[in-house]
Amino acid sequence: MTDLTLRPRTVSEIVDGAFALYRANSAQYILVAALGNAPLLVLQLLVPDGTTFAPGSSVLTIFLMFLASIVTYSLMSATVIQLGSRYYLGEGTDLAQSVRAVLPKVPRLLLASIYKGFLFALGILVFFVGYLYVAARYFSVSTVIVLENRGAGEALGRSSALSKDRKKHILSTLALVGIIYLVLSLGVGLLAGLASNRVVQLLFTTLFTIVAYPVIGLTEMLLYYDVRIRAEGFDLERMAASLDSAGAAPPSPTS
Repeated sequence: MTDLTLRPRTVSEIVDGAFALYRANSAQYILVAALGNAPLLVLQLLVPDGTTFAPGSSVLTIFLMFLASIVTYSLMSATVIQLGSRYYLGEGTDLAQSVRAVLPKVPRLLLASIYKGFLFALGILVFFVGYLYVAARYFSVSTVIVLENRGAGEALGRSSALSKDRKKHILSTLALVGIIYLVLSLGVGLLAGLASNRVVQLLFTTLFTIVAYPVIGLTEMLLYYDVRIRAEGFDLERMAASLDSAGAAPPSPTS
């Protein structure tokens, strides 16, 4: 079984840890992803050509799909991060409590997603190098909002500070899990393409997203903690807090 204790990890260990976390509570992560994707799936089924942003699509279609995608992935990732963090830190896996913790933060998550999207667009214009820089510098914005309860602006600054001198490690981790997801996605896409029915294709690709996407959120969460361990000694901080709590506990009554 993969070790899930708090400690610095290599790139492959972070991704392996994400898969281990996923296996430990796969049913809950799949449920989160299914509930998050349901509204987007309904919209894609109702709106003609709603699965793409093709040039022939109307402005309204593009806007609706863009908005629905941001809401879906923001809420899904945030809940996976919250739930995965609770398990990783030994705080249980209460799905209802995780959802309640995330819901008040949704407006901040959406604002941060829109701002990051704008920065990514600018990054692509700078020979794609800028895109990679933005991905590394703001790798933990959503995670910081979810786990540290910060505002969107504060989360951008916090992520920037955490990424200092660690962008290569961050990019390597994101690239590894991204490549794994992309390869699997391409395989599923080829299989879905064998079906001539658009609805079948859409259901096939949505099912893949529901099953596989939580690993992305779990990787981002573990990467956030890994950077905090390296930069701030988060593992030692948790250990000290645990010892303090044990020392402060009242002695057991004796007979």
